[in-house]
Amino acid sequence: MGPKIICEVIVENKKGTARFARRVQNVFEIGNTVLLYGELGSGKTFLVKEIVKSMGLQVEVSSPSFSIINQYSGRDFTINHIDLYRIKDPMELNNLGLEDFWQGSYLNFIEWPQLIEKTIEWPHYRITIKTGDRSAGQRKFSLLKC
Repeated sequence: MGPKIICEVIVENKKGTARFARRVQNVFEIGNTVLLYGELGSGKTFLVKEIVKSMGLQVEVSSPSFSIINQYSGRDFTINHIDLYRIKDPMELNNLGLEDFWQGSYLNFIEWPQLIEKTIEWPHYRITIKTGDRSAGQRKFSLLKC
């Protein structure tokens, strides 16, 4: 069975993205993996920031482009925010220990997941972000369960 569309939403600005984040955070459970697709500057990190905030965590969410992995801890869980943009060689993934994140009390958000998407054989989610009028902040979000 192929991916199932959970929702598709067009938003006009950052407030719309925040509303989308509040809506979809209820879909995710601890133990889930969410792959984030979108071009550079499409709002992947902003979306994660808004989801983390809507889950009640009061932490500073920043892009993990250089650190590769940022972790945000709640009382009973940890959110792993992973950015694979700078990883070009699949062998580099072996040193990251990502397999440890697929188990336990984690919720995983992975930006630029193309390098590992074929290795994720368990049920997961995908969010695709397409930009419309960039000056207005328009975005189309598609949430799929795979």
